[in-house]
Amino acid sequence: MKLIGGIDLDALRKDKETIRKEIETKVPDLLSQGGYIPLADGRVREDVPFENYVYYRKLLKKVTTCSG
Repeated sequence: MKLIGGIDLDALRKDKETIRKEIETKVPDLLSQGGYIPLADGRVREDVPFENYVYYRKLLKKVTTCSG
């Protein structure tokens, strides 16, 4: 394992477009290198809207799931 985290919590506090950019610009490249577990940097706190958290988790699942 090389890295756990890497997803900026500030992005989760903003809007869906910011969350999408954060995940799509970091996660695929890091996954391709191996040894990466994508998670938010730190504990997700109450100031992250629940709708944003759900979107983040669904998008993360989509980006990290192999389709074939």
